[in-house]
Amino acid sequence: MKRLTLTALLLLCCFFTPIFANDNGKKSDLNIQKITVSDELRAKHTLKPHHEHLAFDCIDCHANQGDDPSKFKNIKDEGCLSCHGTKKLLAQRLKFMDTLKANPHNSVHDGPTLYCDECHFEHKPSINMCSECHEHEVPQWMGVTP
Repeated sequence: MKRLTLTALLLLCCFFTPIFANDNGKKSDLNIQKITVSDELRAKHTLKPHHEHLAFDCIDCHANQGDDPSKFKNIKDEGCLSCHGTKKLLAQRLKFMDTLKANPHNSVHDGPTLYCDECHFEHKPSINMCSECHEHEVPQWMGVTP
């Protein structure tokens, strides 16, 4: 029982630590507290279920981009990694996939250098870039790209 509890605690730490890894207390633009999201805007820019579950607001990712969602820009790697840690940390979390040479965050082709948005998209379905060449292997290597 202690082993199960310790394992569950370790998994929770691994999951939540990267989310807060680079939070220096400045998660969003201090001048903008909240953006009113209309049903139309919400339908046009859906959130991934895991981000919606965390009750993310537009400014959680689009910090310092004003209060007009129509003018928001891609947050690039810096935006993603501000919550998810570093590329090295992401590669380390999936290190168990190295034995199959299938770690998408440390690929045998590109190492840990890929841009986040080569596979992951927040407001539309993500695409597993590995499946462009390994379409038969990818379902055996990994699940759906979040």
